[in-house]
Amino acid sequence: MTEQKEAAGTRTRGRKGGASSPQRAERLADGSLVITPGSPPDLMCRVALDLFADQNYQSVTIKDIAVACAINPSLIYYYFENKEDLFMKTIARIVEEAFEHFGEITKNDPSPEKVITEWIELHIRQYVKLQKVAKMSLDYASTHNRTPLVDRAIRDFYEKEADVLGRAIAKGIQNGEFAPVNPAETALFISTFLDGALFRNVMFPNFNYSRAIKTMRRIVLDHLRGGRAAGKPG
Repeated sequence: MTEQKEAAGTRTRGRKGGASSPQRAERLADGSLVITPGSPPDLMCRVALDLFADQNYQSVTIKDIAVACAINPSLIYYYFENKEDLFMKTIARIVEEAFEHFGEITKNDPSPEKVITEWIELHIRQYVKLQKVAKMSLDYASTHNRTPLVDRAIRDFYEKEADVLGRAIAKGIQNGEFAPVNPAETALFISTFLDGALFRNVMFPNFNYSRAIKTMRRIVLDHLRGGRAAGKPG
């Protein structure tokens, strides 16, 4: 895959005429790694995403990821402390990308309905990546080696999602655009449905997730409007 070829290229960039040294990672003042798009650690995370999603957290090793990237395992340890650190940052990277994309779309202070619509639409546009993260998270949750760092990375996504949806619903109620529903419960319903769509497609490959998610969006918005103005399907 392209990510594997690009990751392999990280070992050839460096001093002329001799063995190359790893591209130095950008780090914050506290020493934490900054993963920028196209950087070696970013490419390693993308390859790791495929392996963790296709297999499982327990069975995938650093050596497996290194082989898939066509690099020496020591290069992975140059950027990541261990498999747990790589797994955590892989999830965090995809979550960060999703929220960056969402932030770009909603940066001009859209209406509450627009915020909810765009968040739901994001799960259609980023479906493949989010499904991989969901599969990774479910597999990890069933292991006996759970750690606070990885648990936090997974929980962050749901907390941010609840905040985005809850705030939009509450604002819509305050503005008189939505019926007086419970924002937290409604946000949880949306989140739970989206999770279900991600996993249903794993069990039934022919499941039309796009249509299902758009139908849910129409029903939710109709409910929020108090049933006064039903939206059109799709």
